Parts: sequence; C-alpha cells; structure tokens
Amino acid sequence: MAPKFFAASPPAAGRKAAYCFVVPGIALLLGGALAGLWHWGPHSLYFAVLRSLGFGPFRFPFLDIHAVLAAVQCQRYGIDVYLWNPCDALGRPHVYSPLWLRITPDFLNTSATTAVGLGLGLVFIASLATVCRPATGREALVLALTALSPMTVYALERANTDVAVFLLILAGCGLGRTPRPWRFGAYALYFFAGLLKYYPLVLLVLIARERRRDAIAIGATAGCVLLVLAVCGRSELAKALANIPSASYYTGSFSALNLPFGLADILNGIHFHRLVGVFLLTALVGIAAARTRRTLPLLDRAEPDWRPFEAQCLVVGALVLVGCFFAGQNIDYRGIYFVLVMPGLLLLRRATPQAEVRRFLAQMIATVLFIAWEPVWRAAVRAAAFALPGAALRPRGETLFWLGRELVWWGLITGLAAVALGYLRRLPLFLDASAAFPNIWLRRRQQPG
Repeated sequence: MAPKFFAASPPAAGRKAAYCFVVPGIALLLGGALAGLWHWGPHSLYFAVLRSLGFGPFRFPFLDIHAVLAAVQCQRYGIDVYLWNPCDALGRPHVYSPLWLRITPDFLNTSATTAVGLGLGLVFIASLATVCRPATGREALVLALTALSPMTVYALERANTDVAVFLLILAGCGLGRTPRPWRFGAYALYFFAGLLKYYPLVLLVLIARERRRDAIAIGATAGCVLLVLAVCGRSELAKALANIPSASYYTGSFSALNLPFGLADILNGIHFHRLVGVFLLTALVGIAAARTRRTLPLLDRAEPDWRPFEAQCLVVGALVLVGCFFAGQNIDYRGIYFVLVMPGLLLLRRATPQAEVRRFLAQMIATVLFIAWEPVWRAAVRAAAFALPGAALRPRGETLFWLGRELVWWGLITGLAAVALGYLRRLPLFLDASAAFPNIWLRRRQQPG
C-alpha cells in the first residue's frame, strides 16, 4: 500500500535554489556586521547587540576556542593544563577531552584565536546551505530565526567546540545517505565527534540500520577503541571530567536535572530536599515516557518518509538533544542542534495531509523557536520583574518563567524522543528485537527505505 506521507510539490527550480542561500546569506550579513563592529568599532555597540540576545560576551570574541588553544600552548611548555592554565585569559584548566590536545596542530596557539574562530564560523555559515533548504518564504523565516537564534550566536561568538562537533555530525548525516560501505564513514565521524565531546556517542545507535553482521562489527570496533582509550588515558580523562563545572539549574543551561533539583533547592527548608529531587526526577521521566508512548501512534499513522536529508538530520538532532538532556547539564549554546531539527520538522509538516499530525508538528516548531530564543524572553522577564513595585514580586515572576521554561523543555524532549523512536524501531535490529519481544514498544513496522 502506498504510504500516506506524500512529498509536497516543490516550488519552481530557480526559486527553490535561491531559497537555499537565504539563511546562509542572512547569517553572513549579520556575522559580517558584528565582525565589522568589533574590528572598526564601536565595541560598545558590539557588546550591546550581544547583550540584547540574552548573554554576556567576554572582552574579546572566541573565548572557548581560545581555551583549547591556550591548553595546547601551555602543554607544550610542560604545564599540566588539567590543574592550571596560565596561557588562558581566565586561567581555566582544560575541561575538554584529552583528544583535543593531541589533534590540534603544533603551529596553533592563542595568537590564532581569531583566525580559528572566524574559520569555524564561516564553515558553519556555509553548512547552512546544505541543511536549511526552505520551500517557501515562511519556512525561510523560521529557519533563519532558528539558525540565528541567541543559542546559535552564543556558540559562534564563543567559537565553542560544539560548533566543530556540529560540523562533524552534519557531515555524518550526509555520509549516512550514501551506499554501503561509504555509509560506514558516518559512524566513524559520529565516533570521532564522541571522542571529542562524549555526547555524540549516542548516535552509534544508528548502526541498527545495518545488517546484523555489520552492526556487530562496527559496535565491537567502537567498543574496543573506547576501552583502549579509556584504559590508556584514564588519568587524563578523569582529570578532564573532574574539571567540568556545574551549571545553574535556573539560567543558561538545559537538563533533565534542572526542574526536579531546582524545585528541591527552592524547597531547601524541607528535610531530605535532595531526596525530593530524585523523586521528582523519577516522576517526570515516567510521565515523559508515557507521553512519548502516546505520541508514537500519531507518527505511525502519518507513515513518514525518512529518506530525505532533512528527515535524517531531524533524527540525528533529536537523538543528540535527548541524549544531552538526560546525560547532564548543557550550556545554552548546545541548542545549536536545533539547526538540525527544524528543517526536518518543517519538511514533515509540509508533507503530511493529516490535520492532527500537522498540529503536533506545528507545536514542535513553535516550541523549538521559543526555546531557541529563550535567553531573550528571560532577559525581558527579568527587566519586567525589576519594574514591578514590590521587591517581593520580582523573584516570583522569574521563578514562574523558569518553571514554565522547564516544562516546555520536557514537552519538547518528549516530542523529539517520539520522533527518534518512531524512526529507530523501523530499523533492522530493532525489528528483530520487536519480533523477539512483542510486548515492548518496538512493534514491528515497515522498514524505512
């Protein structure tokens, strides 16, 4: 039977080609304007623009890639950069994977901060032409708002290592659509990205789309390499992990821990408030799992076509964000992965004729936009709170906004988990599991093309 999920009629070829350059073109113009402000001044306007996006810039751009280059430079001087790093402008010890110290070329040091940061930003902007391919002007606006959101600008202004990892993952998405054995290169890129920032290792679950023999070989190889690296570099790895700072539950981060443990901290007058946090986390996970299970049949009725590039990026972005959300606290710049998620959501909504599914996807799109621009809303709420006449009302307004934001995050992650599971349970290895264990979620479905 033909699938119900039809592709929408594309616009004229010329218009469609032009739309592909709308988002990177806007990004290049705005990025060039910011670079011009920094280079020719006034710097005060540069800082004001970035503060209006809800985050505080450092006194010079590309602070995070500066930290990596500083660690590499100081290590060459024989300094243990996991303990202290005098080459860094803030004296920060190295918090990233030890692999960064191995792969960074010897000729790079802190004097290359601007060049490396600009290079990362330009490659990211160029990559937008491959993933942000709108079919209409409205879609171009939505994609531009996503790609140029405060979270993405934050990552680019800091030249955070997540930008480099994003580019590796995007390249993996492209290789993932090639025939076997070239497709195996996608898993190599995901694995390499995982060695750099850990969380992309969740993408190795996609080996389930391969034949059992290939999947076992890839999984075993990755496992052996991880074991060897963990054993040989356990001392450095332990120090790097210990240096990862804890983020606030209330501002500048997203995590499954924020809502339950943030509430527990608010209730710090109650005995065993940390135990309350664990209880709330367990309850939230249970509610999210139930909601995900209810959402899966909705996506099944649409019978989506997972073959388009945007759909594949959606699955990858959903896996990354869900994995990050439950693995630990994430600074806001990790919202850069909304750039992978949004094009797929727009494609699915454009293609499906079912009103119920379209409503669900529209809610997901609106939620992504809200979260992506959350730093601006948060700053606006803080400014409005200071304008209130009663000092006691100010923290309550910010707390209510924080509570709403965290609930929206849980709703978004639930939807993304349903999207990822809707794809995964159609893969060969999951189909075999559903045949062996028919009572679990992995019901037998048509294998994706």
